[in-house]
Amino acid sequence: MADVAANLRRVQDEIAAAATRAGRDPAEVTLLAVSKTRTADEVAAAVRAGAIHLGENYVQELVDKHAALAAAGLDVQWHFIGHLQRNKVRFLAPWCALIESVDSVRLADEIDRRARDAGRVQPVLAQVDLAGEATKFGCPEEHLEELAAALAALPGVAWQGLMTIPPAAADPEQVRPYYRRLKQWRDRLAAQWPGQDLRHLSMGMSHDYAVAVEEGATIVRIGTAIFGPRA
Repeated sequence: MADVAANLRRVQDEIAAAATRAGRDPAEVTLLAVSKTRTADEVAAAVRAGAIHLGENYVQELVDKHAALAAAGLDVQWHFIGHLQRNKVRFLAPWCALIESVDSVRLADEIDRRARDAGRVQPVLAQVDLAGEATKFGCPEEHLEELAAALAALPGVAWQGLMTIPPAAADPEQVRPYYRRLKQWRDRLAAQWPGQDLRHLSMGMSHDYAVAVEEGATIVRIGTAIFGPRA
């Protein structure tokens, strides 16, 4: 098992350094430890080392780990970051801290319905497809204002910002324009819907999170840099 605690401290230090370079308060950035495919022991080690926010891509894996860590008495804020099918929203709406991957009005409507049935308001982010890649999910830019209008109007949803997954690139500088554009979109939408608290920009992963922080990320989604390469 990788030295999860040491890795977590290193990532936290690098986030703080990137924030300082950009003139930002490091406390503005949430480190989301992406625990997809990781064992219960690895995840528990990360939580005991100080990870508060954990992210999963698959509903069943998230549900199982949520139950396991709760049974162990570990307090976690769970984020769902994968593609969400409408028929699985019911498993998350009663308790998920943040659904980051809302990419359509139909999905938003289902989250709203299920959250209201559970007696709560579900925090969400709109996932934006900035590159038009067929292999990635997300709301196309030309439909983003339509999705934004829907999210702003739903009583069972607390729309808190935007998320994106950029094209894969070996050089982190190649993704900087995508992160800059996501922030521009967030600022534009915040001006259009001033009643919405669009605090979050979820962007940046293990190889490029420093660039993302420099461009305004408030959530960085880190897996490999914390847990090590997947087996």
